[in-house]
Amino acid sequence: MESLKKMGYLPVLIVLVSLFSSHTELGNTYVWWILDIAVIISVLWNKRMYFQANNLKDFRIINIYFLWMIIGVIRGIFVADNYWEYKQLVTGSLSLSLPIFVYAFSIPEILQKTLRLWIKYALPLFLLFFMWYLRRDFYHYYIAPALLMACFLPILPRKWKIIFTLLLLLMIFADLGARSQVIKAAIALLIGVTYLLSKFVTNRILKIVHWLCYIVPTVLLVLGISGVFNPFKAMAENEGGKYEYDSGRLDSDPDDLAGDTRTFIYEEVISSALRHHYVWMGRTPARGNDSWTFGAYAAEELKTGKYERHSNEVCHPNIFTWLGLIGMVMYSLIYLKSSYLAVFKSNNIWLKLLGIYIAFRWAFGWIEDMPDFEIMSITLWMMIAMGFSEQFRQMDNEQIQNWILKIFEK
Repeated sequence: MESLKKMGYLPVLIVLVSLFSSHTELGNTYVWWILDIAVIISVLWNKRMYFQANNLKDFRIINIYFLWMIIGVIRGIFVADNYWEYKQLVTGSLSLSLPIFVYAFSIPEILQKTLRLWIKYALPLFLLFFMWYLRRDFYHYYIAPALLMACFLPILPRKWKIIFTLLLLLMIFADLGARSQVIKAAIALLIGVTYLLSKFVTNRILKIVHWLCYIVPTVLLVLGISGVFNPFKAMAENEGGKYEYDSGRLDSDPDDLAGDTRTFIYEEVISSALRHHYVWMGRTPARGNDSWTFGAYAAEELKTGKYERHSNEVCHPNIFTWLGLIGMVMYSLIYLKSSYLAVFKSNNIWLKLLGIYIAFRWAFGWIEDMPDFEIMSITLWMMIAMGFSEQFRQMDNEQIQNWILKIFEK
């Protein structure tokens, strides 16, 4: 208890964020805000008390990003003109503040204690209650730390190796229509298994894969925006209707696994930015993009008169809408810096593999990965924090294994 107090109860608060979220439907907006703000205060406490990184120059991009984010939030205060937009400003600002976790979770002891407490309390609650209560396609929003542990699967204690493998398989097969959940879990499992093939997977291969995760989506994005080639439409035209999955839910039809559910989002986000001239600086986190697909709710039900959608399922277009192209580039550079340091500058295979998963998650952010202030996004930023951490990168394979094993000590 004394060690938790010294950490500002951050591990306890992370467990509570897991339990009380929009996906578990426990609590309400104001309970979630209070918890989230308490987490941020705790992170700032830990930063002041323990953050003494020798590689401060690596953290400059995060500092610059937060300066730009604060400017965006201040602009949002003046842009918002009704209750709902002020509410959106708070929600959007919390989502944009996720990189703050890098300062706390780059410290091995804090991350270790947080994961230990989550495994001790939040995981049993999932197995006893939430597994039966949550929708199957929402599992990854609760047991997201399993994705982090999957990257270290071969060095987990035998019992936990079995447990986390089963959790990953549950995420993959519980609802094949939940494409985001399936893909994130499958890639995490693949990353963990890659260690067993480390004799064949050289550093050169890892470096190539790392850059491909950034280059391929960028090229596809440019081709899509220019109208030359749209990968979403191409997949829907070639594979649409061939792969359907019936989740068994009475409130939904069978899912078309190759269906194009993203092109219209990009069209709305980009056309809105061009129409209202906020490409560079963004519309602030108080506002969303013009949307004739979903905007009727805000305009007619909430009586705002504005056909807008505050956030979409896709990560990077949300950052673009709120902070503009400048903010989105900064946000992306945080991923790139972390994954680059992990793959190119670490002394152990585990950080190199984790760096590949971080790069994959940046690429996947063009398809999904909505940046909510919940355990799913927090887990991603735990990974990014490890990439930034010189302490983690300086460890050898044996030291990383010892760090992992201490998570499961009683």
